[in-house]
Amino acid sequence: MGNEPPASSRKQGRLLRAALVFFPVGTVIFGIASFGIWWQKRQHVEARSFQFAAAVRQDLNAASVERYVSILRDVLSQPEDRRLPAVASFLDSSMGAENMGYAVRREPFQAGGFELANVDVELTGKHRPREIILVLAPYGDRAKLEAECHALAALMSLAHAVTGENRAVTLRFAGVPIGVKDNDGRTGLERFAAACRDREERLMQVHVLGGPSEANLQDIRKTFRAEVSGTVVHGLPATVDTPTTLAAAAALKTFLMGEIAK
Repeated sequence: MGNEPPASSRKQGRLLRAALVFFPVGTVIFGIASFGIWWQKRQHVEARSFQFAAAVRQDLNAASVERYVSILRDVLSQPEDRRLPAVASFLDSSMGAENMGYAVRREPFQAGGFELANVDVELTGKHRPREIILVLAPYGDRAKLEAECHALAALMSLAHAVTGENRAVTLRFAGVPIGVKDNDGRTGLERFAAACRDREERLMQVHVLGGPSEANLQDIRKTFRAEVSGTVVHGLPATVDTPTTLAAAAALKTFLMGEIAK
């Protein structure tokens, strides 16, 4: 009995052992609770973003196509040092949160003394966000000015018509300048493909607007490493009038809505 520690020491020992047991458990519980709070906040933010995007959604219509084509025709008729940067600025301002509900991603780069940019927006997939279906509108070929205007107008109209839609995989819309290289010798398309790889994304399908030639399609397949990645590249016929552009956009929308829901 003489070696038994005093009652106060025994009490402190029990408290210490209890702390050693329950402190890690408490840390885990606190961590789980913190994650739950963060997840609820994220879901709330996403729900609000979805509701806003759905509110600004606009069905495909001839008036929007004609307005976009008219603006783009003027923009793409400008001198070389102004026309391509102006297209990127127009895409950026028109497809942003206030107009179409998207968070615009703009990747600027220097080419020939002026700044160009790849611009894209997306409906991020809820289940497989790194699996991408891409709608691509290359632009910059003066010989295809009218077809490019309609391709970009279709891209923007499509993006506006599906904003806020539910999706399993990611649907992305991108406008990429062609025919010029950056100061490192890379094209806009090469930069775009490299950015996708850096994000460890898998491009499942690429739908190229504007009636690309077979040579253009082969270049796109090569740039996206289609033989290795399995990316399927489709070229869509050029359109140069509003009814045809509208019909083509509606058909593509129907197809895409089925694909991103799988």
